[in-house]
Amino acid sequence: MRIALLGAYGSGKTTLATAIERELGLPAVQAAGPMRIDPADDRERVHDWTPAQLVGLTVARYGDRRAAENRAAFVSDGSVLHEFVYGALRLRAGSYPGTGRRPDRARLAVTDRPVVLPLFWAPYPAVREYAKQAYTLLVHLPAEVPLAADAPIDDDFRARTDAMLTDLCADLDRPVHRVTGTVEQRLDRVARLVETTTREGSTT
Repeated sequence: MRIALLGAYGSGKTTLATAIERELGLPAVQAAGPMRIDPADDRERVHDWTPAQLVGLTVARYGDRRAAENRAAFVSDGSVLHEFVYGALRLRAGSYPGTGRRPDRARLAVTDRPVVLPLFWAPYPAVREYAKQAYTLLVHLPAEVPLAADAPIDDDFRARTDAMLTDLCADLDRPVHRVTGTVEQRLDRVARLVETTTREGSTT
């Protein structure tokens, strides 16, 4: 059983992944370490990156995620899809979209988008094929809790993240299970999905 938890910032992916690991025994995995050019520099921030560095970090995160998911069973706190959605939206919206914070280097100039964005998405066919093969269950967690006042994004960015994830999942031609409610309710729903999927798999 290999579960990908999909959802925007603050949707509860980490909380649910931890609960699934504790109650269902599936190891919770995520891309290793913080997303930084220098992992040892804890002062580094997303607004310090250039667009080229953000592209490179996204591809590296994809590799990290695949390495973390190289096991027979897991629940992924995010997915390889999430890495590309995050990078693509940051290139368009910058480091702190909609929050009124200072301009940053990570935002791609409009004139550069026709050149850089196709290069950014060039590895995606391989990402799509990996996602098709790697995940037994795709679970989408809608954002049900309001953002904190100091959140690094706004509601529009969160909605755009969900919309892009939905589009990419449709491209996978795989069912996506929308799971809502409290942590306990979400956990119960995932447990039933795991039971059903396992039972169906054993009869094919």
